[in-house]
Amino acid sequence: MKLTRREAVIGASIGAAAGVAGVGGRYFLRKRHAPSPYDDLLALLDDRDADAQIGETVLAEIEDFDPQATADDLRARLAHNTLSGLMAEDASEGRLVEAGGWILPETLGALCALAAKAAA
Repeated sequence: MKLTRREAVIGASIGAAAGVAGVGGRYFLRKRHAPSPYDDLLALLDDRDADAQIGETVLAEIEDFDPQATADDLRARLAHNTLSGLMAEDASEGRLVEAGGWILPETLGALCALAAKAAA
């Protein structure tokens, strides 16, 4: 059986499409959010919608939350450390927040609160 050029091109196209769907499918199928001034920080979260729900609970405990100052502080701290490093520092130094019975590192609580503000 001889393979024609047309069949080869069709086969290659199907293979390429399957590869894109497998590798890039997660990117194309993920939920899109309205742009916010905190997108660089919110990209660090695994599940922005779930984290926004946690953020609502965090915000209920904070009287004077300033999203811009919080974002500026997080950006400055992340310039010299990773998110996991900051959360480990928070835990070791006792900088924790309570959100609906959950105890979170302060950095994660601030990110969740920004997610809640961005969703509002």
